[in-house]
Amino acid sequence: MSSSSAAPKFRVAICGAGIGGLVLAIVIEKFAQHDVQINVYESHDVITTAGAGISIAMRATEIMRELGMYEEIFGVSTKSPFSGLGPLVRKSDIPEGGFKWFQRITKQQGLLMIRQDFVDILKQHLPASCTVHFNKRLTTYNKQPAGSIVLHFADDSAATTDVLIGADGIRSSVRKTLFETIDRGLVNSSKIAHYTDAYWTGTLIYRAMFPVERLSKIDPNNVASKGSMLHITSYLVSQGTLINIVA
Repeated sequence: MSSSSAAPKFRVAICGAGIGGLVLAIVIEKFAQHDVQINVYESHDVITTAGAGISIAMRATEIMRELGMYEEIFGVSTKSPFSGLGPLVRKSDIPEGGFKWFQRITKQQGLLMIRQDFVDILKQHLPASCTVHFNKRLTTYNKQPAGSIVLHFADDSAATTDVLIGADGIRSSVRKTLFETIDRGLVNSSKIAHYTDAYWTGTLIYRAMFPVERLSKIDPNNVASKGSMLHITSYLVSQGTLINIVA
């Protein structure tokens, strides 16, 4: 991934090569007319993500269409077997076995797919003006008098940018540094740790995927193998061969 020889008008650093960071890099290239140099800093040695299902809602599919990725995403997504019907909401926490409560009716379905498949498509669409730097874990940054920002990484290297965007997850170094160095007149200094450090909210979510074929052998008519359900949430991914479950 290389940029043109002419100096860019603007340098953008994106910390984190997850879905948010990758989509942002693609969007900047599309609308900046090649005047922006994009550097993505990823703490791992590859671009990867959790092996779980993801639902891309209707509004997001419109954005994917605008970015020229819809057909590829549609090609690896799972299509609902019920035209015009959304997730099934089912009452299941009763000894009698549960019953159907209601099912949503939607004008347009979103897309259901494996998260890694989505990330793989995004990687293929990264622009030539974007350089991905691996094994770069941001520790802190500081603003220079001239307005540029110096990034400092765990391997003792440094880089300079005009704008830094944090897409580095719930334990974001970008967010942490922002609140640790922000003007104390803007935030309550006694709550800095609350803003910077991730903490448990008291809610747990368990996620898993398992083959539809295994469930069908045990219970051929199980409702989870037919489409999406809420709540426990389950939906089909990988062209209907896997069930993603969120408890």
